[in-house]
Amino acid sequence: MPSRERGLTLVEILVVVMALLIVAVLVLPAIAQGSRRDKVARCIGNLQTLHRAQASAEPPGARLGFDYWLRLRNATPPLIGPEALRCPLLDRPDAPECHYMGPRGDPAALKGVDPIGCDLEVSHSPNMKQGGNVLLKSGEVVTDKGDGGLWQDARTKYCRP
Repeated sequence: MPSRERGLTLVEILVVVMALLIVAVLVLPAIAQGSRRDKVARCIGNLQTLHRAQASAEPPGARLGFDYWLRLRNATPPLIGPEALRCPLLDRPDAPECHYMGPRGDPAALKGVDPIGCDLEVSHSPNMKQGGNVLLKSGEVVTDKGDGGLWQDARTKYCRP
């Protein structure tokens, strides 16, 4: 009886390669989803940073919307860094300098449950009809995971670009 030399056959190699491909196809979407969750968490952190900084800022005067957040960065000394103004989910070269809408009026006149900031339309939603995070005057950040109603309300009544 002839003895077989040690080694792997082509069929064995193909079986291993196919098994690795199947595992990769199953695991890669979970990794991508985890990366998105991390970016959303960093976006929430940015809004919380904006809230902490606005608590120590002077009243907004006429500078509202984006300008309100930009003024916090341009204060002497700066109350926030430029990275706090950039949503990790909005990675586009044509994006504005600030990715968060600011208050439409003086935050001091709002109640604690009223929004003072939220994401831009293009930050969290591929169809640009629903947003993601809304910053309340109380400092809480609420993520709108439904139809965008909470975010739409914040955008139309309380916040502006």
